[in-house]
Amino acid sequence: MSENLNVGGFHYRFRVLNPDGSIDCDIEADNLIPQDGLSFLLLSPFGDSAPISTFYCGLWRGNVVPTASLKATDIPSNLQEFVGYSQATRPIWTRLHDGVGTIDNAANLAEFTVTADATLHGALLVSDPTKGGNSGLLLSCVRFPTPKPVTAGQKCQLIAGITYVPTNVI
Repeated sequence: MSENLNVGGFHYRFRVLNPDGSIDCDIEADNLIPQDGLSFLLLSPFGDSAPISTFYCGLWRGNVVPTASLKATDIPSNLQEFVGYSQATRPIWTRLHDGVGTIDNAANLAEFTVTADATLHGALLVSDPTKGGNSGLLLSCVRFPTPKPVTAGQKCQLIAGITYVPTNVI
């Protein structure tokens, strides 16, 4: 039966704003849910895995293709998390449920005020607030369609959300 199941992932919107407020880029991409994240999403609603109430947004510089085996321990070395922003910790993923089937942070964007030039390859959701940290649960990891250079003074905004689509087709 499991060969007929398909779990969609998170959808991301990444925007870079110039210091004057103009939009430098606006990227949308769908993610990979690593195996640990998939297990969490399947088990926690039924009490088979401990709940995690807070997740945080991060950006990464590594020119890698995410795989199902990625873990939070891979964030500093493999993904090469981008930490060149002024916020003291990773921005919290302040999510809201739309009452139907989507949960996202569109009403409360995660923001990163860039302090160091870099080329970004993707974004992530993790349960550890520590910039550059390697613990917690890596819930989601997305690679942008094209690498995005950012420069000090720009601001990055990130929206991440997941939609569960009811279906009777198996």
